[in-house]
Amino acid sequence: MRVFAGRAGFADRLNRSVPDQTLYFELVRALYSTPKSIFSATIAALTVIAIAGALSGDAFYGAFFLGFLIVGGARCVAVVRYHHSRHDPDDIVSTKHWELGALLGAWAFAGLVGLTGAYTLTFHSGTDVEILISCCVMGYIAGISSRNASRPLITIGQISLTCVPFTLALILRADIVHVALAIFIGILYVSTVVICRTVFDNIVARHEAFRRIETLAQRDTLTDLWNRAAFLHLLEQQLATASGSKIEIALIAIDLDRFKDINDTLGHPAGDAVLKEVAERIRSVVRPGDEISRIGGDEFLVMLRGADRSEVDMIARRVLTKFSNPFTINMTNSVCGASVGYAIAPTDGSTLDELLRNADLALYEAKKRGRGQIVHYTAALSHLYENRVALEHDLQFALRNGELEIEYQPVVDPRSGRAICCEALLRWNHPHLGRIAPSVFIPIAEATGLIVPIGVWVLTSACAEATRWSADIKVAVNLSPVQFRRGRELVDIVMTALATTGLAASRLDLEVTETVLIEDSATTLTILEEFRSKDIGVSLDDFGTGFASLAYLNDFPFSKIKIDRKFSQNIDQSPRTSAIIKGVAQTTRDLRIELVAEGVETELQLERMRNFGINAIQGFLFSKPLPALLLRRVIGEPILPVLGQPKRARTALESESQRRAVS
Repeated sequence: MRVFAGRAGFADRLNRSVPDQTLYFELVRALYSTPKSIFSATIAALTVIAIAGALSGDAFYGAFFLGFLIVGGARCVAVVRYHHSRHDPDDIVSTKHWELGALLGAWAFAGLVGLTGAYTLTFHSGTDVEILISCCVMGYIAGISSRNASRPLITIGQISLTCVPFTLALILRADIVHVALAIFIGILYVSTVVICRTVFDNIVARHEAFRRIETLAQRDTLTDLWNRAAFLHLLEQQLATASGSKIEIALIAIDLDRFKDINDTLGHPAGDAVLKEVAERIRSVVRPGDEISRIGGDEFLVMLRGADRSEVDMIARRVLTKFSNPFTINMTNSVCGASVGYAIAPTDGSTLDELLRNADLALYEAKKRGRGQIVHYTAALSHLYENRVALEHDLQFALRNGELEIEYQPVVDPRSGRAICCEALLRWNHPHLGRIAPSVFIPIAEATGLIVPIGVWVLTSACAEATRWSADIKVAVNLSPVQFRRGRELVDIVMTALATTGLAASRLDLEVTETVLIEDSATTLTILEEFRSKDIGVSLDDFGTGFASLAYLNDFPFSKIKIDRKFSQNIDQSPRTSAIIKGVAQTTRDLRIELVAEGVETELQLERMRNFGINAIQGFLFSKPLPALLLRRVIGEPILPVLGQPKRARTALESESQRRAVS
């Protein structure tokens, strides 16, 4: 054990100038890459020594012959063994032992060459043997400078063991020819030392440059994790390796919650700092050998090899636990949670595309269920995905095929029963599936960008329909965040719709949700201010359901606020809800902003709203959403509150239902 430890310690010193294990492995492999030259050098040395012994009759050359035979034979055997052995680039100990073997063999051979030359100069000077041996020694010295120039330690050892005894013997001859030859060899010695060091430095520099290029190509520059392309290639290799075996490969998809808020409020440098910290937190909970990738933005993937579902779920929960702690950036604590979905191969998919898609479906479901959720993929999620894809396909043709309709729900002043506004609501009557809920198809339209042409059609149709109403009734149209991403183009679309239909700008209300305000508040503010400057109304819908909504009343030019229906539903049950609505009503009165109560369905809810001074009511108590033809008949007269909906509207709807049944 002590001998082994000593050898290992010596081997450690061999590598102190090689900065990278991969490069070190390649350099050691290069020592065994020319077996023919080692075999040829051994045969040449044995032949020359045999000739020298025959010419001189000196039996001592027999000892040299035996030495070359043993050392040369050992080197040849080592080369053969190396090429028939398996080598792991990460096995440092094995690599060092192979290097030590090559070094000892090269030094022993060089030492024999140097001693043979010195012996010949000393005892066979002026003979043909001297000429033969000296030429061979000189050739060997020259060959060393090219043979192992990339390994300074081995090269310097070889040339020293050859040159030192041979040069000393030349100097001891003390004649001008031998001294001149000694000087020449000394110059060659120094040159070789300098050259091999320079060559080695160039090799290291090139390796470092290639490694930097490889890092840029395969690593995320911010977090130093695998980038998307490199990670997916690695995952595909692992899946291929595990194919046909019982080894499971798990893919965990992680998406940060409300990361955009940090970017928007604290700036992108703070966001970058959070992403770096996120990478470190994920690293701290995964196992050694697990792979992590930042595939873009605030999305991360983790690959686990040989982990069952319970272990994958445990690691996913550890990730969420890590995210429960706030991120401290610039002396500010920011909370940034995460949603997690995962799939396990081969059960949840055996190919790269299947596993990636299914992990993504699980993540999508986790985000739907709310922040901080973990979802494992199931076949039911694929069924939902296939339904979504089918709906996405059908929605592309819904507008052209006349499947989209607009219904209108009145906003009523309960004091007079007069409709003061009607909200345009998009409906989809699928030819095979019947009516599709807006909560289902609107997100699809937004995700695919179809909401832009559909939105233009809704806006133009609603404005055209409003021209058929009394001039004191407005029309309200919802705008999507996707439409605001078009920037100034949205203003042109609205103005074109008004010009085409002839509707007065003051009769149009555009409704937005808080999502619009969060995505790009500066651009949104500019657009909303331009709408207000043209006398177009701007309403904040679903007020009270988001974050910092009261601040929006100060920052954005709203002409109307619509209280979310959940407050109306609880007003007759919760004193806290009543207190909130009372405060909002007082605030909007002071700011001269109209307040609308949505979702009013009972007489008691209506009475409470009126007690707070809210005289714009929208809900089933007055009317459900109606087709345009029925709406015109309903809003032509005062609308009285009746449980469910007004009698006139019920009668009209029943008549319309009977007509459709007959047709």
